Amino acid sequence: MPIVQNDPTFIRDKEKYFMGVAEEISKGSSHPIVPGGCIIIRDRTIIGDGRSILASCKVEIDCVTYAIATAAAHGTATVGAVVYSTRYPFSASIFQLHLMGIKKIVVKAHEWEPYYKDEFRRAARLARELSIAIEPFFDDDDERFSTNKQAPRFDNREEQ
Repeated sequence: MPIVQNDPTFIRDKEKYFMGVAEEISKGSSHPIVPGGCIIIRDRTIIGDGRSILASCKVEIDCVTYAIATAAAHGTATVGAVVYSTRYPFSASIFQLHLMGIKKIVVKAHEWEPYYKDEFRRAARLARELSIAIEPFFDDDDERFSTNKQAPRFDNREEQ
C-alpha cells in the first residue's frame, strides 16, 4: 500500500504501535502465569485479536488461535496479513496460520517459558518447513542501549 502525502492513517513505527496494542490485549488474558495477546493486521487494519485463555478444566487456548478464530468469525480474508503476538505460537497455531495464508509473525522477544520449550522448538521447525517467518520484536526502552549524549559526535567536529 503506497504512502500518500499527509496521510492521516500513517503510522510511523508500525511494529511498536501494533505490539503495544497486542500488549494491551494481553492484559485481558486469563492465563495466570504467562498472559498473551495477539492481533492480525492487514493493510494497517486490525482484522483479528485474541488473548491466551486457561480454562478451569486446565485447557489452554493460544492467543494466536483465538485471533484466527475472531478473524474467521468476522469472515475476513487473512491472506497476506501479519500477526503480532506477545507469546511464541504453538505448533498448531503455526499450521492454522499456514492454512489461512499468513506468512509472517512478529513475536515480542522474551525468555521462553521453560514448560513449553519443546513445543516452541517444534513450532519453529514447522514454521521453517512451511516458509512462515517468525521475527523477534525488541523493545528499545533499555537505557543500556541508548545513545550517549555526552560523548563527542563526529558529524559536527567543527563546532567542538
